[in-house]
Amino acid sequence: MGFFSTAIWWCGVLLLACILLRAWIGRLFGKYPYFYAYVICVLCTSLLRAYIWAVFPHAYRLVFWVSEFVSAVAGLGVTWEIYARILAPYRGVSKMGRTLLSILLAATIAKTTANLWVDPLRKLAPTTSELEGTLRTVQALFLLAILGLVVQYALPIGRNMRAMLVGYGFYVGCSAVTLSLHSRWGDTIGNLLNSIPPLVYTITLVMWVMGMWSYSKNPAPDNSLECDYDRVSEYTTRALGQLRNHLIHSWRP
Repeated sequence: MGFFSTAIWWCGVLLLACILLRAWIGRLFGKYPYFYAYVICVLCTSLLRAYIWAVFPHAYRLVFWVSEFVSAVAGLGVTWEIYARILAPYRGVSKMGRTLLSILLAATIAKTTANLWVDPLRKLAPTTSELEGTLRTVQALFLLAILGLVVQYALPIGRNMRAMLVGYGFYVGCSAVTLSLHSRWGDTIGNLLNSIPPLVYTITLVMWVMGMWSYSKNPAPDNSLECDYDRVSEYTTRALGQLRNHLIHSWRP
């Protein structure tokens, strides 16, 4: 690795460790279990990759793609955490979205498993790349829908959830765009595109360190929002319908 890549890697590891240290001090693991499970997963895979690169370089490619697969699936926990926490007071919308999200993700994982079933070693890299692109796009659209609800209906959120939503939304959005560009122009600007995700993720981690420094409970929702439930439900239905259509079109040859 070059100096820039090494510096970014160390910054990421230290920021991840700082997030976990503050969670341990503030006893936040039980507050946001899926989020911190993802952070632990990313830290462990980063350290594992570094170890494999130094000791067993011939096995690095396999370990890289396996860890990418695990991290991509673990990242769903962050989206789930954001969705469940922000929409918890609105049971109808939350239940509807949770059901559809579960169906979409189950279908995506089932398709990925089917692709890997015949020849897992040969298809691991392309299948993982496809899975990551699909999951990033689905999560980006889903988080955008949540952000639209927050802005349009002034849903109250605390500092913790704001950091999760903005930070992870920024990361998955940039990742989805980068993966799309890589699939089209990876041969010409591949080196430039490869340098973007680590930098974007470092910015996300900085947001999380600041936003997750201590516990910040979501404010109580305004009672007047309950009167607007039908419009919220309609907005969410349209947004989730777009997610479903995107996933269906992405499966077509």
